[in-house]
Amino acid sequence: MQSCLEAIPDDTKRVLVAYSGGLDSSVLLHLLLSQRSEYPVIAWHINHGLVDNAAQMEQFCVDQASAYGLELRIDRLDLGGIDSNIEAEARRRRYQLFARKTVAGDCILTAHHADDQAETFLLNALRGSGVAGLRGIARRRWLGETLLLRPLLDFSRARLETYANENEIAWFNDPSNQNLRFDRNYLRSQVMPMLGKRWSGYAEAFTTTCEIQAETQALLDEIAAQDYAELQITDPAGDGRIDLGGLLRLSQPRQKNLIRHWIEMAELEALPHARLQQLLLQMQSRIDALPEIAMPGYSIRVYDQQLFLVRNREVGSCSGDFDFGQQPFVEIETLDMRLAREEIFARLEIEDRGQSLMLRFRQQGEPNPDSHRLKRLFQRHRVPPWERDGTAQVYLDGRLEGLLL
Repeated sequence: MQSCLEAIPDDTKRVLVAYSGGLDSSVLLHLLLSQRSEYPVIAWHINHGLVDNAAQMEQFCVDQASAYGLELRIDRLDLGGIDSNIEAEARRRRYQLFARKTVAGDCILTAHHADDQAETFLLNALRGSGVAGLRGIARRRWLGETLLLRPLLDFSRARLETYANENEIAWFNDPSNQNLRFDRNYLRSQVMPMLGKRWSGYAEAFTTTCEIQAETQALLDEIAAQDYAELQITDPAGDGRIDLGGLLRLSQPRQKNLIRHWIEMAELEALPHARLQQLLLQMQSRIDALPEIAMPGYSIRVYDQQLFLVRNREVGSCSGDFDFGQQPFVEIETLDMRLAREEIFARLEIEDRGQSLMLRFRQQGEPNPDSHRLKRLFQRHRVPPWERDGTAQVYLDGRLEGLLL
């Protein structure tokens, strides 16, 4: 089993082992410490606080690290108030923590094994996942500049237990693993044993399927990257835009593939299948319909024959008038903006002759005598509707002269 650690890059500066104290991570830690290495090893225990004996598990890890003479890092997650899909949320926060607290040159090892792979494949299939989900647990992935490896994916839990017994490795038997509240525990205790009675090699078969799906996904990613390179419209301030006409000329499977790729690149939550179907239908809507698909944290919108990915924090708004008088600067706290009079005239390409300068923002429900001219300015500059409340109108001597873009 030592050979599984050959995947750790030679230039690694530090290895961090995700250490729960259970069988799997205890075996992985023992394997790592039993070999000679040039890099320091740190055990990393994350206490999710989801089980009654979380404190005992943490103390077990403390004791084992002390026995090994090993540095132990402990982090605790607060998952209180989450009622549904708590396993997925715990996983998401765990990987956020990994990414936030590591640096370039770090390598994180997790102890996922072949049985975990089989369970993940089944769980994703039951959720109706596509190729990306059915590829299962990746052997390696990047979290920012940190490499995460899963070197035990080829070994079954039974093989790990044999190794642990042969090497007299202590581990913590967590009774919460029998809690059928969690989907993975239900599969592990109720479903997998039944599968094993009929198909003894099911884990290997699922692993093969995952590898095939991973290859398929890699091919889909290549196609999506090519389509995106051809159809993207550069947007320095955002996540890019996609030419709608070009997108609609693609086959529907390629449209879906490109949209998924676009969202994944932005590191946002994937669109569920039903929402993606809804988006494809809305993309066929008339131009003035302004289609929108809303998701937690972002939305996908159509405007000016372009597809926009709009993060919620990017939808800014402001109201009221900000009169410069003859001051050289004006501050708009709502938008965290500080503007120089000189800069405004330069951006509008208008000579500063001492005119009275005022910035105005749209105020909903109030009549605006300049509404027709303002609408033409928004359309001329192709300002999307959701950005208009946060776009400053520039008045010189009381006359609307332009927009501050």
